[in-house]
Amino acid sequence: MEARRTVPLRNELLNVLDQQIEMMTRKTFASFTNEEMSAFQNREQRIRELQQALAMAGTERAIHGGVFAGLYT
Repeated sequence: MEARRTVPLRNELLNVLDQQIEMMTRKTFASFTNEEMSAFQNREQRIRELQQALAMAGTERAIHGGVFAGLYT
């Protein structure tokens, strides 16, 4: 059950990370436009939010799922 909730979060996290990596490999920070830098910073914030949500889901799984919950997700 828990995996169903975390898969979309993990997928979004991977997509946002891919966008960050692509942007960083195309340009140096010095050549970012204001719009690009804003988008980059927004993705950074979203990455932190997704990581926190996944951490919370892992904590819930550990609390409610028993000792072996992490093995089966």
